[in-house]
Formats: sequence, C-alpha cells, structure tokens
Amino acid sequence: MRDVTLLNGSHCTHGVEPDTLRRLDGLYAYYHRQWWYPRQMFYYYKGFYGLFNGLAILILATSLVVGTVWKHSWVMIGLTALGTLVKGWNDFRNFSVKMDMCRFAYTTTEKTLIELRTYVRGLPLDEFEGFLSKLQTLEDTITDLTPPVFDRVVKAYDGKFRHLPLDHKNGTPSV
Repeated sequence: MRDVTLLNGSHCTHGVEPDTLRRLDGLYAYYHRQWWYPRQMFYYYKGFYGLFNGLAILILATSLVVGTVWKHSWVMIGLTALGTLVKGWNDFRNFSVKMDMCRFAYTTTEKTLIELRTYVRGLPLDEFEGFLSKLQTLEDTITDLTPPVFDRVVKAYDGKFRHLPLDHKNGTPSV
C-alpha cells in the first residue's frame, strides 16, 4: 500500500496556517482520488481501443491474403465483413473519445495536485477562494465530459493507497 500525503517527503510549509494546511491536506486527498480514477479508466479504454483496432486490421489483412490465394472465396468476403464489423464496434463504443476525455480529466486534476503542493511550499494564498471556485468549475466540466468510473476502480484505490493526514502542529505526515 502506498502512502498519499500533501508534502510528499518535504517537511517545509513556509508559515502556512494550521487551518489552511488542514484544508489543503483534505483537498489533496480528495483530488488524488479524482486524479487516479480517470487515469485508470484511460488505460482501460486505451487497451480496448488498441485491441479492437488491432483485431480489425489483422482480420482485414487476413482477408486480403485469403482473397489472393483463393479465387471466388466467400471466406474473404466474410473476413472483410467481420473486420469492418469489429472496426465499426470500436467506433460505436467511442473508445477513442472516452480515452481523450479521461486523459483530459487526469491531466487537469494532476495540475490541481501540483498547485496544491505549490501553495504549501510558499505561494501566497491571497486568491485561495478564487482557486476553490476554479476547482469547482473544473470538477463540473470533468463530471460532464468523462464516462462514469467503474466500482472496481474505486475499490482498487482503497486497496492501493492510504492517505496520511498531516500532524498540523508540526506540518509532518502522521503515521
């Protein structure tokens, strides 16, 4: 199990107030989940997209070989139809669009994680409320564009990661 913490080994918080540090820590834990879910979904869709595209190309190539070897072959016609069907299924399921939307979601959320760590390491928090509004807008956009997350992905996160809340007195992860 891997530990998830806002400070990631660094113990300097550059004078961030304990209350703000607690808020940032909670946001980091939440957005780490929101980053991991679409990342896993991206690899899921990428695998199926590659599988179906490769299968369609293999079937069509096989039909070309069969067509040159056997004249008047119904096998070539059947293989060509099957290859077209597999490619059509891939397009129908929109795996490439789902892949792109999941990539957008996890890269955007990754930038949020970086920004949260930047706040802890010394960036002034003058615009923190604006930052929270931006996060809400991004989250709404991601929710609208990305496909739903599978339950098994949510369960896998809990088995793979453990959030270490910060000890707010000295700004270090509590074990």
